[in-house]
Amino acid sequence: MGKDKGFRTIHELVSALAEAERGLSSGALHLEGLETACTDARKLYERLVVLRHKARETALAPATRSAAPEQPPAPKQAEEPAVATGPIPLRLDTRPPVVAPRQTSLIEAIEATDELEQPTKSAAVEVPVATAVAEVQAPARTEKKESAKLATTVAEKLEKASITDLSKAISLSHKFWFVAELFGGDRITYDKSIGLLNALGDKEKAIMYMETEVLTKLKKPADPEALATFMDLIERRYP
Repeated sequence: MGKDKGFRTIHELVSALAEAERGLSSGALHLEGLETACTDARKLYERLVVLRHKARETALAPATRSAAPEQPPAPKQAEEPAVATGPIPLRLDTRPPVVAPRQTSLIEAIEATDELEQPTKSAAVEVPVATAVAEVQAPARTEKKESAKLATTVAEKLEKASITDLSKAISLSHKFWFVAELFGGDRITYDKSIGLLNALGDKEKAIMYMETEVLTKLKKPADPEALATFMDLIERRYP
């Protein structure tokens, strides 16, 4: 290994390598000279690598500067609106501002037409349904009317049917009514009169008894409705 002679410039390294090359060509370069030549060649290579790196940096610097993005210009400050210093004009027209009519698109027009036609279609569908329901309900109404008519007929027949005992035919509510309106509130007189009317056996006699023994003894005129109802019972007792 050759001795290190300290820092040497590139020119000195090139001169030493040239001298070693001449000794190598003449056969006068020994082992020590070859090692020194190798050391000088390595140092020269390292110096050249450093110089190449610096040369590349110098060559790329302008391109890097040109490729750098330009800074956007600073935004301009918004100008403050001018403040009016004079009197503010008043709006004397109180009518609302006129608004331009909204344009109807083709799609909206089609949808509006569909909405107008839809009720007509629905009505056309519902008419047969309503008719069918009416047809189904008609027999039911007829049956109800016939049942009501039959019930009325039966009630009328029962009301006009003959009775054999006045005391059993008169309800409790009618009994209180008759006692108050036809017998002056005297229940005992009522009970005796019912017994006599049941035993008279003749309608004319029953009517005569009511006129002479009952109605003439009242302090006030008999209630017409109560009297008519009671006389109807006598008619049924003696048809």
